[in-house]
Amino acid sequence: SILAELGTLQVEFRYLSYASGDPKYAAAAEKVIEVLAQRAPADGLYGIYINPSTGQATSRAVTFGALGDSFYEYLLKVWLQGGRKEPMYRKMYDKAMEGMTNKMLAHSSPSSLLYVADWNGASQVAKMDHLACFTAGMLGLGAYYSKGTGGEAVAQRDLQNAKALAYTCWQMYERTATGISPEYVEFPPGRDAVPAARAAFYILRPEAAESLFILHQLTGNPIYREWGWKIFEAFRRWCQVDGGRGGYAGIEDIDDTEPVQIDRME
Repeated sequence: SILAELGTLQVEFRYLSYASGDPKYAAAAEKVIEVLAQRAPADGLYGIYINPSTGQATSRAVTFGALGDSFYEYLLKVWLQGGRKEPMYRKMYDKAMEGMTNKMLAHSSPSSLLYVADWNGASQVAKMDHLACFTAGMLGLGAYYSKGTGGEAVAQRDLQNAKALAYTCWQMYERTATGISPEYVEFPPGRDAVPAARAAFYILRPEAAESLFILHQLTGNPIYREWGWKIFEAFRRWCQVDGGRGGYAGIEDIDDTEPVQIDRME
């Protein structure tokens, strides 16, 4: 099973139990996290594939992009949903953030952009998925609601990292010809945020926009709203179909100023 899939349904299923009065939905989704909590690795970072019969990881690869992302995101959001009264979720989140900070954060050259690298089981892989842009908002929320958990020093660390990651994600848009981010970027030596040749497409990813919204709400800094508006303008210019009547499409190449639209809407 894919790690991200195991940690994606909890918010919805818990709310379904709340709305229906039937606890079975929450219980089913929460059992998954309870099993994984019992098998938590020392650094809090889980492999991207999990044996569904045993709950044991079957891969040493770790990512906050595709295959891993929402598992970590929802540890925090489920804790917030429950009124910050369920310590298991926050403890798992805090351990994972400590592991990510120590093991997976890296800086590019020459601009020293902070990014969340992948981990191949032995070392960092110098790339970052657009999907991983959720980490900026997640770290901001975790820092803002950290009282009684990791302490002030950790909260300040995570807030600074949140801001730095948000800037990197903005640069993933700002540095392309269309103002639209690719699916993922690479950080080769001496170069910043290079769109990967095989992933120069955009398929309507929302993670960067959500993080900018969260950081604006938390900090009040208007720069996040300005960046978000520029992203929206580019999105509307290049992705809108038939004046909006046909919805929105992804584009094949974010550096093509006459981009081909992809015939689907995520």
